[in-house]
Amino acid sequence: MSRLEGRNALVTGGAQGLGRAIARSLAGMGAHVTVVDLNEAKGRECVDSIGAASGSASFVKANVARREDIEAAVHQAADHGDGRIDVMVNAAQFFAMPKALELVTDKDWELSEATGPKATFRFMQIGFPFLRASGRASVINFVSGSALGGIAYTAPYSAAKGAVAALTKVAANEWARHRIRVNALCPFALTEAQESMIGTEWDNYTRTAVASPMKRGADPETEIAPAVAFLASDDAAFVTGTVLHVDGGMTELSTVDYSQSPGVFG
Repeated sequence: MSRLEGRNALVTGGAQGLGRAIARSLAGMGAHVTVVDLNEAKGRECVDSIGAASGSASFVKANVARREDIEAAVHQAADHGDGRIDVMVNAAQFFAMPKALELVTDKDWELSEATGPKATFRFMQIGFPFLRASGRASVINFVSGSALGGIAYTAPYSAAKGAVAALTKVAANEWARHRIRVNALCPFALTEAQESMIGTEWDNYTRTAVASPMKRGADPETEIAPAVAFLASDDAAFVTGTVLHVDGGMTELSTVDYSQSPGVFG
């Protein structure tokens, strides 16, 4: 498929999980993808897998909590597009395990903020001139049903994702005149990390899935990545400022109870 042929894309958190699936999908549709992640081994493995499938990708090691790392990553990505970035996917985010509000620490809060809304803001702000140079740029941020639905015991993560949702709408409003579309995706998916905890006391995926209408999470490769590709492509040329729910109805139709999760009250 050549749906994104010639596009220059940047994907944060691209070494694993949803980010990896998205990076592979965008590359498979013809884009050059700059994979940004702190995990160098997995990042290079992702790039190698894209190359093995005849795609084009490069890796940049970066801590998204550090502005200087973001600046370097954005500029390296822009170099691959002759000074433009056509697609920016902000998928990186630290997820703190569920914890009662009164037990949340400053470190929990600060790490969620630094890797979520602050990192997303910085990537967008630093990337702005390169996105504007595209003439048809698309930014896809990631939010969560935990923020939109106020799921208990997820305060740092939910607050971070709520901020990303607000930032997405503000940017969409401001940047439409520059032909930059800004949308957000709200997913519920089964990643490798979640799969490894199924059946253990830390298995919050199953608790969530049981409370969801479809009783499962999406497949990152076949159900989440195509939605991102849609938002990145000209098929979504008149879509901006929206939150696309790819969560099997979980956000609107279910309630998750984390009260029995380890650490919530201890």
